[in-house]
Amino acid sequence: MAGVARKRQEEKEQRVLRDLVALPGNRRCFDCDQRGPTYANITVGAFVCTACGGLLRGLNPPHRVKSISMTTFSQQEIEFLHNHGNEICRSIWLGLYKDGIPTPDHRDAMKVKEFLQAKYENKRW
Repeated sequence: MAGVARKRQEEKEQRVLRDLVALPGNRRCFDCDQRGPTYANITVGAFVCTACGGLLRGLNPPHRVKSISMTTFSQQEIEFLHNHGNEICRSIWLGLYKDGIPTPDHRDAMKVKEFLQAKYENKRW
């Protein structure tokens, strides 16, 4: 019986996460602007693509990144993502950037990595 209740809870959490990713501000990767994020950056509360998820794990300190469809999330993590999202993260992590958002081309992994280091390790913006 407890297994059925847990399964229902996980399905509910998945629906909430899918609804969050479908919001206009969350439809693109927070870090490289690629369409259709599939991961959640639990460290900052943003939605990111697969490539950026891998790069974020390699930063110093590493970010906690979880697959939206393949992992379970705690209620606190879901609330954190609900209260943040890409729009809030943009105002925090890119708040001082004056000329628009400097997102690199998602096909250039080295440029994306440099951008992530400037944003999260050096706190440039």
